[in-house]
Amino acid sequence: MQTENKSNYDVEESLQELSLLTETANVKIVGIEKQIRPHPHPAFYIGSGKAKALSTYAKNHQANVIIFNGNLTPSQDRNLSKITNLKIIDRTQLILDIFAQHANTRQSKLQVELAQLEYRLSRLKRRWTHLSRIEGGIGFRGPGEKQLEVDRRRIHDRISLLKSKLKEIEKIATTKRKQRKNLFSVGLVGYTNSGKTTVLNRLTSTNNYIADKLFSTLDATTKGKRLTSKDKIVISDTIGFIKELPPYLVASFHATLQEIIYADLLLHIIDISHPKLYEYMEIVFSTLRDIGAQDKKMLLVYNKIDLLPRNEFLFMKKKLKMDFPNSVFISAKYGKNFTNIENSIINFLSNKKHIINLKIPNQKQKLISFLYNNSEILYKKYNNQFSRFKIKLPYTLYSQKFNQLRKFEIKTKRMAKRKAIGAT
Repeated sequence: MQTENKSNYDVEESLQELSLLTETANVKIVGIEKQIRPHPHPAFYIGSGKAKALSTYAKNHQANVIIFNGNLTPSQDRNLSKITNLKIIDRTQLILDIFAQHANTRQSKLQVELAQLEYRLSRLKRRWTHLSRIEGGIGFRGPGEKQLEVDRRRIHDRISLLKSKLKEIEKIATTKRKQRKNLFSVGLVGYTNSGKTTVLNRLTSTNNYIADKLFSTLDATTKGKRLTSKDKIVISDTIGFIKELPPYLVASFHATLQEIIYADLLLHIIDISHPKLYEYMEIVFSTLRDIGAQDKKMLLVYNKIDLLPRNEFLFMKKKLKMDFPNSVFISAKYGKNFTNIENSIINFLSNKKHIINLKIPNQKQKLISFLYNNSEILYKKYNNQFSRFKIKLPYTLYSQKFNQLRKFEIKTKRMAKRKAIGAT
């Protein structure tokens, strides 16, 4: 529907996204209709005349469902169902259905069911008017309980059970997160279908499922990576964001979104070829604010540069670099410029490293091996008894080996000081 605060372009673009959502839900589209109104009709959203015309059109094309590009109130849903005699779906229901289709793990299935029940509960108003059977006997006489209350109670009970199960899963996820607390963590965020999972696959040399569909990834996937600087990091991919993402989904996917909240750095993956990339970027920023991750350090990664003609790409790159200097430009599909992402992460990590000088006895091979495997060695020199190092070590690892390293670091400083005094 095109209301007074929406341009024709906005409506066309929104309908294209709805079409992609519909196709992702495996629903065949037989026609698209739009209506211009100052405001949605309070009873029918589109007006009773248009609803009747849609009903006729749908029956002529053997359609059995009408999907609305907006969120209907319970009364609008009921009124449209009565006037059209067809199944009515709004935008939120469609997204919930897609999530249900793509939920593969126990966690994502529980999260989707919770979102569906929360949505259903909000619409469960006066839909049932019949009374349950009156049971005889003392304490059971009376008018009985309305079916509406029975349904509402059952939904509340199921929601409580689902939340309890999800809390248990979240505890396990928290334990796993604590086990890797000394590793630098990177979270991938972005508008749905921006190529996040392809970026993860390229960065970590894995082969997670990807598809040119919305919400092809629902579960948080975490993979390890060893950088050329010897730093070991973990990278997590999560669900993609979308305009008007149902709040029920944001709430129910709380455990999955924790990977974003606890990440040390976010890679915001953006489809540079999309005409509304600025709007999509703002939707991601807004969603991050909603979940409390707005202050995270972020690297903007403009993906799909292969879809732009060279002149247009160079123009966009110059413009975006002026607006967002902290950004890189890649093609995840073809693996182009991926070293730029890794170098940016290394540069970010270099500000979080401890530079120390060490003189270590050669018999301490375990510690020397640890330095070779985990630090960036800036200088090294050997003799028969000692190995001298100047290294750059992540603070997290320095704290792990603090007692050992600090002992040799202090000795090295003292020896250097004595040498300097002797020279004077």
